[in-house]
Amino acid sequence: MTSFAVECEPRSQPRLAAGALLLHLTAASWPWLAHCPPWIATALSLLAIFGLAATLARLPGAHCRLQRLSFQGGGWRVRLSRESCDGPASIGPGTRVYAGLIVVELIAGRERLGWILTRPATDPGRFRRLKARLRLAC
Repeated sequence: MTSFAVECEPRSQPRLAAGALLLHLTAASWPWLAHCPPWIATALSLLAIFGLAATLARLPGAHCRLQRLSFQGGGWRVRLSRESCDGPASIGPGTRVYAGLIVVELIAGRERLGWILTRPATDPGRFRRLKARLRLAC
């Protein structure tokens, strides 16, 4: 049986956001601690800070553009913030499914959207269904 519906509207994940912040700030400080030349240290620190912004944009919550993901009747649908209806989407090649972590890359029109989800983001049953559906799609 490969036809089952999936709906996901994850909760915000402040612990994951705090962990990402700590990781990126640590990465931004390493070039300075390693006594790299200032221009290299500045470039690497800016890269880490911009990476933080990209990571936080993929964590569920009010700041994330992607609000809802569902699979029904053979197609993926997404709801974006400030929109009232769902639009079609497809699973991107960057989607990865691990035991306690899901990295979803979606293509909706010309946009690439995504989520980084851990188990506490949604109900255990929904998390398992989403993992199974994504494994079938990849």
